[in-house]
Amino acid sequence: MAKRPTAAAAHWEPDDGEDGSGALEILELLAVQAPLDGIDEVLLRAHDRGATADELAAIHRAGRLGRTVHGLLDRRRRREADLAALLDTARELASSCDVDGLVKTVAHRTRALLQVDMAFVALLTTGSGDSVIRASAGATTSLHIGLQLPGKHGIGAVVRATGAPFWTSDYQSETRVDHDPELDAAIAREGIRSVLALPLHHASGTVGVLYAAHRDVRHFEPDEAALLGSLADLAAAAVDKAQWLELYNAEVAKLEEHSALAMETIETERWLEAVRDHIIGFALSGQGVAGLAAEVGVLLDAEILVRDHRGRILAGHEETWPPLPPPTASPRTPMLLDASTWQAAVWAGTTWLGHILARPRTTLTPEGERMLAYAGQAVALAVGVGRGAAGVGGFDSRCV
Repeated sequence: MAKRPTAAAAHWEPDDGEDGSGALEILELLAVQAPLDGIDEVLLRAHDRGATADELAAIHRAGRLGRTVHGLLDRRRRREADLAALLDTARELASSCDVDGLVKTVAHRTRALLQVDMAFVALLTTGSGDSVIRASAGATTSLHIGLQLPGKHGIGAVVRATGAPFWTSDYQSETRVDHDPELDAAIAREGIRSVLALPLHHASGTVGVLYAAHRDVRHFEPDEAALLGSLADLAAAAVDKAQWLELYNAEVAKLEEHSALAMETIETERWLEAVRDHIIGFALSGQGVAGLAAEVGVLLDAEILVRDHRGRILAGHEETWPPLPPPTASPRTPMLLDASTWQAAVWAGTTWLGHILARPRTTLTPEGERMLAYAGQAVALAVGVGRGAAGVGGFDSRCV
């Protein structure tokens, strides 16, 4: 169905005697999207050819209407270009999950859309509204990435409090803002006069503030605020998603770390269990305390000495050892006697039989300490086996 003409178009007719050529020229200029200067040239030619007053009035009227139509078309073209840029930005934001990459894209798009000197994105860091600049676009030295912005001062505080856009044509003289001396000084060093700021607000709350700044006095238009508001909405949703994803990835990494540590612990426990079984099996093989001490020395890469509760040496070479304190009953857990000597008690039930001592060639690990404790248990078993074979009781040298 054809569209009905507007009332103005339906009632417009050229005056009697007018051939409409000037008005037609203006329509042709609009059709080919010629610049506005062409309308002025049509008017000049009408004057030059001696057009009548009625003709000139009609052409002037057509010129005014032409300028109006040209402005509407120009705004529509800009709107289409802005929407295309927003669509490109939405695609770019949707394909990225990195917060720093997202806000960098937003800052550059803001500067390009509004043709401002600089743009930057600040994300909240505390519940009180403190924020940090995470991305900037345009030449700047004072308002750099990583700069901390106070939560209770500046335009950001107003935007977060109202949840609405805020703009000013002259920041330094703006009375609606609670000024901060340090922030004002940084803005002054950059020569910033005009600022437009919008909240990055999503369903989960405000995540930051988007700023567009210009070094000249500039009165931002509502259309510009609306355009940047659309970009801010896209940015807020993308940043919120990326921040949650970062938290998720951090939790996954932590769980993976804990899982790897758990698997390492399980493997270590399995290995220690195998070592314990080996040492116990060796003790039960009947090779005596001396043979067991030699095997433990290989496992721990250490020099081993075994002595009974009276201090008699049952395995090892006493002459290679420094003077040792008299033996006394000690806990089953290995203990460090000096900088290089470890000692584990040998117990048979509630009876203390003596000690097994070790001087590792390298630092004894916690796993090594447990191996030494196993060795103390194995010595008690070897003594029992040797005692049974010899037909004697006690921790006797004949059991070695």
